Amino acid sequence: MLVELSGQDSIAVLTLNNPTKLNAVSNDLVEEIYAKTRDIEKKFNVLVICGGKKAFSAGTNISEIHALSYEKAYLDGFIDHKWESILDVKIPVIAAVSGYALGIGFELALMCDMIVASKTATFGFPEVNLGLMPGMGGTQMLTGIVGPKIASEIMMTGRFVSAPEAKNLGIVSHLAEEDQHLEKAMELARKIAEKSVMSTRMIKEAVRLAQNIGLSSGMKVERQMFRSLFSTSFKEKGVDAFLNKK
Repeated sequence: MLVELSGQDSIAVLTLNNPTKLNAVSNDLVEEIYAKTRDIEKKFNVLVICGGKKAFSAGTNISEIHALSYEKAYLDGFIDHKWESILDVKIPVIAAVSGYALGIGFELALMCDMIVASKTATFGFPEVNLGLMPGMGGTQMLTGIVGPKIASEIMMTGRFVSAPEAKNLGIVSHLAEEDQHLEKAMELARKIAEKSVMSTRMIKEAVRLAQNIGLSSGMKVERQMFRSLFSTSFKEKGVDAFLNKK
């Protein structure tokens, strides 16, 4: 098994478990992620994704792509739409990163709603050093966070980005002491899991919309989501509790 799924109360933990390959992403690993995250929101309120101490994921399995031509990769569906399964998860997703998060491993972390990183974690897109480029959403997601100038410099040079720099750039949500990244991610997950599941899911959807549509359209959709929450049991309990305090 390249991926393990466990649960703690309403929190799911998905662990990349191929340490000998530094959790390199292969077609088989993508298939396992897809299988384990399908309908995960039916059982859990928050998903935490983590890797090992040395690597969250060090990137693509180079040996797997070595013999691939464009034609073969296209026809065989090399790392196809199933890769986007993390984007399709409806509950909040937190990446707990230690060690390397490079290439497609970095892209996996960027797909998550939040990233909690060890202070010693390292991010980057070294594909340019192999005559390649990020190809699983990296150019789009990183640009959306740091802007085109900084994203271009990081991807065109292939340089590594330290966890503190990633925090300053808005890539990382929280920094943790070494070996405390998962504990910090779980602490954050527990806080979110306690909130209204309707609210957190709609906030996630609205934030994603903000990245893909204009401000005016986004505000209209957000307003409708806000109003729709008026009829939920979570709103009734929350508002009543607040008013009764007074």
